[in-house]
Amino acid sequence: MTTTTPKMGLQGTTPATSPSSLARRIAIEAALTLALFHVQNGNAHAAVGRSIRATSLLKQACSEAKVIGGKA
Repeated sequence: MTTTTPKMGLQGTTPATSPSSLARRIAIEAALTLALFHVQNGNAHAAVGRSIRATSLLKQACSEAKVIGGKA
């Protein structure tokens, strides 16, 4: 009995591992990291801006997950 290995690529990706969701995850992590950096360095205005950016990306990701998965 032989087993086949699934091909990697865009056809074999799930919504959670698609290139756009990975890029969004990286952007969310970067925004949160920069927000923490600005908080630690006393720049509250920049920290709030990065936090708002991360929040909007998370909201977008959640709304897309509801569309793809049906319920969240």
